[in-house]
Amino acid sequence: MLRSSLHRLFHDLPLVARGLRAVRYRTRLVRGEPGGEIRYNAKAGEPSQGWGVALCSTLEPEKIRRWTTAQTLENIEITNQANPDLGWFLAPGAVLPTVPPGWLESALLVASTEQIDSLTLAERISNPPLGFPASAAELLGAPWRPLTLFSAQSFRWDPETDTVQPRRSTLTAKVIGPGGIGSAPPHTSANSALRRGPYLGNRPLPALLEIGLRDRLPVGRMSGGDSRPGVLVTAPFLARGGAEHTLFETLTVLRSTCRMAFVTLAPHRGELDDRRDDFEGLSPHLFSLGDWVHPDAMVPILLHLIDHLNIEVLYNANGTTLFYDFAPRLKAARPGLRIVDHLYDHRVGYIERYQDPEFLQSVDACVAENRPIAEVLTHKYHWPANRVPVIWSCGRPADSLPPEAARDTIRRDLRVELGYANDDIVFLTAARMHEQKRPLDLVRLAEAVADRPDIHFLIVGGGPMEEAVDGAIANAPTAQIQRLPFRTDIPELILASDAGLLVSDFEGLPVFLLECLQLGRPFLGTDVGDLGRVLRDTGAGLVVEMPGDVEALAEAVRSLADPAMRRDLGAKALASGGRFSPEHCAREYGKALFGDRS
Repeated sequence: MLRSSLHRLFHDLPLVARGLRAVRYRTRLVRGEPGGEIRYNAKAGEPSQGWGVALCSTLEPEKIRRWTTAQTLENIEITNQANPDLGWFLAPGAVLPTVPPGWLESALLVASTEQIDSLTLAERISNPPLGFPASAAELLGAPWRPLTLFSAQSFRWDPETDTVQPRRSTLTAKVIGPGGIGSAPPHTSANSALRRGPYLGNRPLPALLEIGLRDRLPVGRMSGGDSRPGVLVTAPFLARGGAEHTLFETLTVLRSTCRMAFVTLAPHRGELDDRRDDFEGLSPHLFSLGDWVHPDAMVPILLHLIDHLNIEVLYNANGTTLFYDFAPRLKAARPGLRIVDHLYDHRVGYIERYQDPEFLQSVDACVAENRPIAEVLTHKYHWPANRVPVIWSCGRPADSLPPEAARDTIRRDLRVELGYANDDIVFLTAARMHEQKRPLDLVRLAEAVADRPDIHFLIVGGGPMEEAVDGAIANAPTAQIQRLPFRTDIPELILASDAGLLVSDFEGLPVFLLECLQLGRPFLGTDVGDLGRVLRDTGAGLVVEMPGDVEALAEAVRSLADPAMRRDLGAKALASGGRFSPEHCAREYGKALFGDRS
């Protein structure tokens, strides 16, 4: 009895945790200011209104045609009537908005899942209107109307006056600001009672606003004879980090062999930069669900995309708690879907979810970023080795590295810009300012070698710890360390430096290491993930066994201050760089994603 109760409690913990996360998420939505409580109710089996969009406009037909064909949504009907049976309509007025190709499809997905009357998707729109509407009524006119998708059951369009008019006396609208849900500035006018987080009303909204969620959407499979397998990639967000780098470079190689779509499950974070525009170059089907909807609305949208886009493989390219909640539900609903996960650490984090038998049965393969991950999955969780491929990250394509003839000039000019003398020895760290990367250890390391004024430390990156790091640097008794925010010219900064450095608490295989090898720079790192393994195999650097051992790191830094050692290790680094090409990495990912289908 006790064992059964404990098992039931353990099994329910993910649901409890998910409920707590939902509460925190709702709180963030409510803080769209002024807030009220929002309850999300999934109503199983409730029919949706029609799945279709009409474009109601008096603009020239050719101009409308060019705009509609640039969108990913198929079969947009151009008409002078907003048909309630069709479902939804746009009435942009005199101006068609400049929007990403997936804008309208995204708006339709969100509006059809949540039981609302209209949706304004201003997120990532070019030059969104200034200000923020106080109520649903303000969405009926310029400048917001071109960005709004209207329910034809709730609104009608009058072609003679080119106006949108409500059919109902009570309306609820949802507005997603330029930076996602909750990003709009607080509205403090007398009409503030019309707002509840991202929701608007044409009457004051109650303190408890119930938003119904449809658990299924009408599905029409995409037309076309493309026989390539479809891959839906999930990630928390598409930032500028190592995981996104490897994902982008390998999929760039694989783009001719498969169709792709991308879904992000968490809100994008400005301090980590944003690579969505890059990924839209691989596929226009990019859906930022974390910026648009509550987690409870995501599963029906994912199922719709899987069916509509003829998806055969779901690849979780980077960890997010929501994926581990959703995967069993998706597998139960679509047993033929191949689900592939990706893990980056063997000690903590999402690998702990592999203790759940239901989750283990949901995943067909797991890409291990390094060998310790594979060893835990095969030895502790008894997975067959062929379901746990070890695939190292990739470096940059050769043609994206600075040309050899220009490298000396790049080094000289950047060192002048950054304030370094010719004989200064610069250790470069490119990483998120996160506890995982132990950035405060870098400050302590600079203090430990302060007796060598020719040794300098350059940190490049942003994140949740950036204020703490900047404060520690400002209070340090040495000026030999500085931090720069995220930059895209990491290869040039590597050329301007003398060695790469990571003091992380855990890693998979950092891309920054591989970029340093490709450009012939020695590397110093802690023995985490496969970082130490690569440095030992290639002979391209020094390894400190324990993260946090500043004394050992300082000793290694002093060793690398010897120019002869740096030349020797740098030559070995340059010789090994070709082992980490995107082409080699893509071949391995193709095998993992498609299994027997490849």
